[in-house]
Amino acid sequence: MRRWARPLAAGAGVLLAAVSQAAPPEDGKAAFERREDKMKHMGRPFYLGIGRVVKGTAAYGPDTVTAAETVAALASTLDRSLFPPGSDVAESKIKPEIFAANDHVDQLIAAVQAATAKLVPAVKTGDKAAITVAYTAVNNACNACHTKFRKDE
Repeated sequence: MRRWARPLAAGAGVLLAAVSQAAPPEDGKAAFERREDKMKHMGRPFYLGIGRVVKGTAAYGPDTVTAAETVAALASTLDRSLFPPGSDVAESKIKPEIFAANDHVDQLIAAVQAATAKLVPAVKTGDKAAITVAYTAVNNACNACHTKFRKDE
């Protein structure tokens, strides 16, 4: 069985190299669309599902918890790959400075993830004051990145 191990490993290596070279890099427009899609999927449940409860324009309920879980799950997948060089296409509001600020972007993402991790437990309490505190923390974390790296509308 050992005599097959080396050719098998070599074949797997060739296959992996071929697959990785066969996939073209994501173009700027596609990267922008992927980023915009993720942010919209996070923003809707955050602002509509939780924000309306915080503002008193919607009642708290199971949908509020679902919204918080959705926001936290999506936030946990945020990483620097959402902001590749070249994704500052005409439709994008991203500032090109973000492409050179890798460590800062990582810190901002970590702050969003830390804040959203506290959102679900706060929302599950049903306590409007606790929900408001957690909501504000997430909103501030998101806005810290938008203030630094998003063009004015």
